Amino acid sequence: MTFKVQKSRERLANLIYKKEGSGAEVSSRQFEYQNREGLLNYDFSLSGKEKQPGLSAMLRIKNEEDRIFYCLTSILDVFDEIVLVDNASEDQTVAVVREFKRRFDTENKIKCYFYPFTVSRYGPEHFDTPEDSVHSVVYYYNWTLSLCTRTFVCKWDGDMVLSSAARPWLLKLLREIQANPKACWVLYGQTVYRDGAGNFYQGKDDIHSEIRVFPNGGNPRFGKQKHYEALKSDPPLEIERPDKRVAFYELKFTDVDEFSHWSVADIPTTRKQREQRYFNLVKSGQVHEGQFQKLPSSFLDDQIPSRQARRGS
Repeated sequence: MTFKVQKSRERLANLIYKKEGSGAEVSSRQFEYQNREGLLNYDFSLSGKEKQPGLSAMLRIKNEEDRIFYCLTSILDVFDEIVLVDNASEDQTVAVVREFKRRFDTENKIKCYFYPFTVSRYGPEHFDTPEDSVHSVVYYYNWTLSLCTRTFVCKWDGDMVLSSAARPWLLKLLREIQANPKACWVLYGQTVYRDGAGNFYQGKDDIHSEIRVFPNGGNPRFGKQKHYEALKSDPPLEIERPDKRVAFYELKFTDVDEFSHWSVADIPTTRKQREQRYFNLVKSGQVHEGQFQKLPSSFLDDQIPSRQARRGS
């Protein structure tokens, strides 16, 4: 995959610095971002310099009060750092995060930031928004990426929970990934739907994949595609696909408008069309065995470490 250079306000600086302890000179590219709104506090740079060993999880969240506890509990012991950026949540998401951090984050892994701008929705609205605007989801993701301090990053979401069955495998894979700084890694996920009565269902063919783990250093970084943002690299990096097993579950609750981040009703991607169709079937009670598998009522608690399996623990 190749990366098309962003518009005029992204500036590339080729830096030369000395690799500590070796005396060798190393070339590093640094990308400077300035937003067209002139908000200096939200200018930033992406660079491969001065990263600590390990893995950062980057989470862009908004209105995840019913899911963020399970999300964080499932990954707290997996990553070295969790960079969480709230985009003007209107519910109790931030309060839940703060309470979780107070009670469980003994190693101070969770770093909380706030992005107060309205971000363009996917589809035509996204396409029409310049990449150097604070209202662009591309700018938002790259700004979040700039806050990550570790050598590798995993793009996680506030509605994702790590599969308990995949935990040992993923921990081993993440250790192996850090030995190859010139590759991006695909992880597989499965969507799980909760109906109004609290029942959980998964679509039997509702498995999707995306580049989730990548080196932190400006390559790759996020760029604009027609309908949404995507990781792009220049020069191209290898894309590794480990075993096709479900690493995480993506939660969709039918009492929430799960597609409000799209600016069109007829969503133009195959994956999202399938999710929207399954969502509407579950919401209306049209759950057929050929398409869905009903999960136990303890599904969410089953995915997280037992010591934190309940809010009251």
